[in-house]
Amino acid sequence: MANELQGSYVHGATVYALLRSRNAQIWNNSMSAFEGYSTTNYSGYSISATEQGVASAYYVANMPASVPPGTYAALFKAQQGSDPAETDPTVDAGSVDWNGSNVAQLSDISVSGSIQPIQLQRGVQIKNYPIYLKQSSDHISPFTSGIVSGQISKDGGAFGPLQSGAFTETGHGLYALQALTSGDLSCNTMSLLFTGVGVSGGACDPLVQTFILQHASGF
Repeated sequence: MANELQGSYVHGATVYALLRSRNAQIWNNSMSAFEGYSTTNYSGYSISATEQGVASAYYVANMPASVPPGTYAALFKAQQGSDPAETDPTVDAGSVDWNGSNVAQLSDISVSGSIQPIQLQRGVQIKNYPIYLKQSSDHISPFTSGIVSGQISKDGGAFGPLQSGAFTETGHGLYALQALTSGDLSCNTMSLLFTGVGVSGGACDPLVQTFILQHASGF
């Protein structure tokens, strides 16, 4: 998709967007990451916007591709000089719900951060089971370069290790569990708990998922 950030202003202006997270961190477009606001880095915060049509006075900008899922505040500023500046006036503002690839209601993704939809059947192995993890420091940024582990509770029992507990990092906070084995899934209800620690420090928010498994023929 494109043109996910939208705002209106007078025709013929130079307009750019700023994107902030719920904890007021600002997207640094030149670094492809959220950070604490810094006047020195202001020029890197601008996301270029273009006017639709010939004289529509309606401006659109693309959501940066690596922004993680979340609800964000978007400001449109009218550039007054040769470069973006803090003193540029705000001309429009709003919020955007982003599911990681499209503008969509956040109910379209799992609240816990898992990749949906996914169907689990009792006793049927699932390979490369995907999860999305967020840094515990801000609860928003993707957790990268981590060592991830998982546990399982079946039918209300105590948590124990998964039968196949190997994880592969696929990028941008996404990890793939090698498999939920048929043994893992030999239950009617299941809870999964995923945790992770960073190679160079930090940790992820614990991720808990619960399922009622579907019964396949013969089970």
